[in-house]
Parts: sequence; C-alpha cells; structure tokens
Amino acid sequence: MSASEESSQSLNWTAVAALYAAISLGFAWMLYGGEYRNAAWLALLGTGGGLTAYGRVLETRDAEHKAQRWKWAAGLVYGVFFLWAGTVLLRTLLRR
Repeated sequence: MSASEESSQSLNWTAVAALYAAISLGFAWMLYGGEYRNAAWLALLGTGGGLTAYGRVLETRDAEHKAQRWKWAAGLVYGVFFLWAGTVLLRTLLRR
C-alpha cells in the first residue's frame, strides 16, 4: 500500500479508544503511586498523539491548513517532552 493510500484511510477508532483507555489507566495508576513526573510525561505523549491523530483526520477531510496547525501543535508538545526528558537524563548521567 502506498503512502497516499495509507493516509487516506480512516483511523481505527476501536484501537484509538483502547490506546487512550490504557493511557488513562496508566496515568491514574502513576498518580496513585506518586509518580507525578512520569504521569506528566505520559500525559504529554498522549496529548501529542491525540493532536497528531486529529491532524490526520482533518487531512482526510481536505482541511490541509487546519491539519498543519494541529500537527505543529503536536510537534511542540513532543518537543516539550523530549526537552524535559533529555534534561532529566543528562542530570542523571552527570550525577554519577
């Protein structure tokens, strides 16, 4: 299947719902266990994924300009995650 055919297909909404149910359970479990930083990271990754998926939905509806804004927002959220996780990793490595 080519990339253009693949992008024109609809999302598998059952899989999306299952994924976000698992993310929600993981988020709740992390908050319950006091793992606030990891819960925030999971929330950032879930938000980035949701923004990307909505951008893809807009693309299938021929709203390219709006889709691009949602994808840029997803990139920003992912950037925040990687910057934050990277600084935590560097601090951990430099302490040793």
